[in-house]
Amino acid sequence: MAVEDMQVDPPAGGSEGIEVFEPAGPRPIKKLTKDVINQIAAAEIIHRPANAIKELLENSLDAGSTSIKITVKDGGLKLLQITDNGSGINKTDLPLLCERYATSKLQKFEDLQQLGTYGFRGEALASISYCSHVEVVTKTKHDGCGWKAHYQDGHLIPAKPGVPADPRPTAANDGTVITAEDLFYNMPLRKRAFKSPSDEYNRILDIVTKYAVHNPHVAWTCKKAGTSLPEVSTPADSTAKANIANLYTPSLANELLEVPLAVLQPEHKLSAKCKGWVSNANSNWARKGGWLLFINNRLVDSSKIRKAIDALYTAYLPKGASPWVYLRQIDPAKIDVNVHPTKSEVHFLNEDEMVDGIVSAVQTALAGANVSRSFTVQTLLPGAVEPSERRGEASAAASASSSHRKPAPNYKVRMDPTNRTLDSMVTVLDPSQLSTFAESQVLEGKEKEIPESECAFTSIHELRNAVRKGANAELMEIMQRHAFVGIVDRHMCLSLVQHSTKLYLVNHASLADEHFYHLGLRQFGAFNRLRLQPAPELRELLHLAAEDEPGILEAGLEIDEVVEEIATLLTDRKEMIDEYFSLSISDNGKVETLPVLLTGYTPNLDRLPHFLLCLGTRVNWESEKECFVSFLRELAFFYSPRPLSDTPEDAASNPNSPGEDPAAASLPSGASEEGISASTSLEEVNHQLWQLEHVLFPSFRKHTFWPRDRLVEVNQVANLPDLFRIFERC
Repeated sequence: MAVEDMQVDPPAGGSEGIEVFEPAGPRPIKKLTKDVINQIAAAEIIHRPANAIKELLENSLDAGSTSIKITVKDGGLKLLQITDNGSGINKTDLPLLCERYATSKLQKFEDLQQLGTYGFRGEALASISYCSHVEVVTKTKHDGCGWKAHYQDGHLIPAKPGVPADPRPTAANDGTVITAEDLFYNMPLRKRAFKSPSDEYNRILDIVTKYAVHNPHVAWTCKKAGTSLPEVSTPADSTAKANIANLYTPSLANELLEVPLAVLQPEHKLSAKCKGWVSNANSNWARKGGWLLFINNRLVDSSKIRKAIDALYTAYLPKGASPWVYLRQIDPAKIDVNVHPTKSEVHFLNEDEMVDGIVSAVQTALAGANVSRSFTVQTLLPGAVEPSERRGEASAAASASSSHRKPAPNYKVRMDPTNRTLDSMVTVLDPSQLSTFAESQVLEGKEKEIPESECAFTSIHELRNAVRKGANAELMEIMQRHAFVGIVDRHMCLSLVQHSTKLYLVNHASLADEHFYHLGLRQFGAFNRLRLQPAPELRELLHLAAEDEPGILEAGLEIDEVVEEIATLLTDRKEMIDEYFSLSISDNGKVETLPVLLTGYTPNLDRLPHFLLCLGTRVNWESEKECFVSFLRELAFFYSPRPLSDTPEDAASNPNSPGEDPAAASLPSGASEEGISASTSLEEVNHQLWQLEHVLFPSFRKHTFWPRDRLVEVNQVANLPDLFRIFERC
């Protein structure tokens, strides 16, 4: 059916008030007129007055100016004027000044690979002339006078009717003055879209401020028309840090860290370089943020670089804060600047390696300068001497300190590791509750760093990269900076932790599953060993686990056959298991060693039979990558501090309720009261609880890239400011 024969049926319910159109035939293709083409191009390049100022000041910098003055009226919509003392424009070039694709900075396409100027397409002035009235006054050093010209729609026009359009001689200083009036006079919709002149003026100030920081050798002035005091004013031959102190705040400049000149890709022949200034963790500007990225002296934005640096700063700044970053990167041969009409975006070769190099350079600057951070604390600790009783300089310093305004109590955060926990509020009846092992571990000090093992398996490298990329910034911040409060319920695996002013209820077993998986992935092929003495029989352990597994009988399988098959499978692969996972099975079928995932932490060996059974039933031995993942997941589950069974019946059968012996409630599954004394069981339970507080939770702060799916295991239960509001209402 032809297009002309198609009809559109009216919607159900009648067609009253609805016009039904039959589609017309194909419309002819016509070439747009030159004026329409130029107006479309102008709208692409000049989005707002700030874009016009950016293009004009870049032309002034290309002309070698050492003084640039900018005057703005009504946010630039009424008047934009920029005055410089650059090289000026020859009179013979004035007729081509506002023509599209007329430039002195580019001769052939290959010149883009070694471009050292801001502009190159010759579209900036042309676009401005298509949406405003442009006047140019210019003078070179060799001319005896200046020349004035007026432009509209890319061409010279007479200043008055009946006057020639040629440039006229006029008095002028060396350099160029470009004035654009009534911006977007012929685009009423674009003009009405702007919020307010003050908002546009602030955008112009932002552009000028950033270029003033990057070009401290130039004297900058920016002010509103009709006012004498400029909003931006910097001297010539200044420094970047001095301009930062002048244009932002002196306190920000004092807290900046210099990123020294660094080669981003030393292995490549054409190596890119990066340098600049970044804020440290104590900067007062950190909550507002600031982003200055200059690539080949051009102000651009890169979401990849920004996100990578923001992720780096999550380890240094509190939640919600942003860094102040000024970076400049140089390598014209690796940059493609001709990818966006406003040149606000660039593409460069080896982008991922470039980003990694920039982040590494910033991290080097931060590493040695942010070993500590300042927090608001009490100015006078309990038992300290009053400031009035101190003498000399100490008294003066204390008085000055106490004169500062104290923070509200609902925003004070105490993160002292000597704080009391829930367990410390319960009287210890028997000193034997603290095992000698726990005491010895406390005396040893902090947890040692766990190095990442060297591995040649591509699958392991892929798994390590996957966990790094899957990290969630919010959960990383909570777990890396949490303070342990106490264990709420051992059977339900619930604990309390504090982060900032918030209290969270966490499932420590589920978090341990992820943590031990990452530790196993980190130490793959280089585990320490836990030797079992005496070594148990593999088949006996499997037989114990199979008897407690109802699914085997329900599937119609014989327990002895299942045990023998799994034992044979593990024995045949014992060399591989021993080499990669330090799980040693002797020739006579005894389990001799287990891998140590975390020094000072011992798993519940009552769960060893179930772990060995899962190795035979849940590990994918056919695929290398899947084998490593499933084995490490089962190993992490074995190490996780959870009851032997995750079913509700298990938790209900062993409650720590009043009237019951707590030692009997904590007996391992399958053990009788006659086979184990109450005191021994109590010591084991206390040792497990001690491991949770002093070994596992401190280890949660590092070596784990916490993924988003673990956020469901971290639930906020209280927030100090909210509690204060409740108390105030009461």
